[in-house]
Amino acid sequence: MSNNKRFVITRKMVIIAIIATVAIATPIAIGISVSRQNDIENIAEEKGEQPTFSTILPKDKSIDDLGGWSRISPTTSDPVFAYNDEIEGVSINISEQPLPKSFEGNADAQVTEITKGGAYKEITAGDTKVYVGTSSQGPQSVVFTKNDLLVLIKSKQKVSDTDWSKYIESLS
Repeated sequence: MSNNKRFVITRKMVIIAIIATVAIATPIAIGISVSRQNDIENIAEEKGEQPTFSTILPKDKSIDDLGGWSRISPTTSDPVFAYNDEIEGVSINISEQPLPKSFEGNADAQVTEITKGGAYKEITAGDTKVYVGTSSQGPQSVVFTKNDLLVLIKSKQKVSDTDWSKYIESLS
């Protein structure tokens, strides 16, 4: 007499596993994003180095008003430059880089793809699709493309969708 019980995976078990995976992966992805922000702030500036590509800044502000550019990517990698600003008193860090080659001709789909799996909400800023991820602790990550740039913005605290939209629309 053998007791051969078969383990059967039901649809309900698969759905529960997917929900559990998303529930675990989302905070981890946001945590990594916040950690990257901290790394950006701790990287020493490459003094005097300026972007060799066209950049965007808020209207009526110069890069000098914003404290200057900081190269945040290693010199052995494609250039990524950042500056600091604020929205309604909330400190933000904006990083810009030319669109990666893999994004050319399909930037919206690529940004959508990289935000999948995270807790990102889509908003619009004029004609720009913007993806806003919010950590349970408050910091936010914002991803979008504009003027052939991939732009990532990190905030120290939650910023309203309206304020994000106004700020991003002001970038030119």
